[in-house]
Amino acid sequence: MDLNTFNNANYGTEGIDFDRGYLECETMFAQADTLLQEKRTQEAAELLFKILKYNSQFGKAYNHLGWIYEVDYRNNTRAEEYYKNAIKYAPEYSASYINYARLLSNCKRFDELKAHLDMALTVPTIAEESIYNEYAIMHEMQQNPEAAMNYYVKAAMVTFQENKLTLYKESINRCKTKLELRNLLGDR
Repeated sequence: MDLNTFNNANYGTEGIDFDRGYLECETMFAQADTLLQEKRTQEAAELLFKILKYNSQFGKAYNHLGWIYEVDYRNNTRAEEYYKNAIKYAPEYSASYINYARLLSNCKRFDELKAHLDMALTVPTIAEESIYNEYAIMHEMQQNPEAAMNYYVKAAMVTFQENKLTLYKESINRCKTKLELRNLLGDR
């Protein structure tokens, strides 16, 4: 086949929408992710803001900014704002749901956390295991080891990772110990 024939051939790509801008954002996002792994937070944040300047609806960038503001800058108000935008603009990106759940958990905003987790379970791309684990942590923090164990079991039943299965078993055993201690206090 000569070059003219190749260039003029359709190859079934008619009607495919090629969005170069989106792909550029994805490339910059991958770079920002690498910078975060290398602990180069300021450079990562600058790149994420650059992405949002180019495309203000690139939700994954909001998630990473939320994480930066929560973990590195300890600004939960800004972090929450970014996580909410991440969920709004990239509802299929599951990391945003988990990160926002952890923020709510750390702030002990349990009513909001429960509502958020209930909603997150309806997202098709979400890993149920992660949501069940967040429910378990929430119940354990509220000193309800029975409910926590129930959710740790649910998480264990859907995982395929041996290390996570071990973690859930350890968490269940920790809750059993808490139940034993509570029962000892109840006998007094």
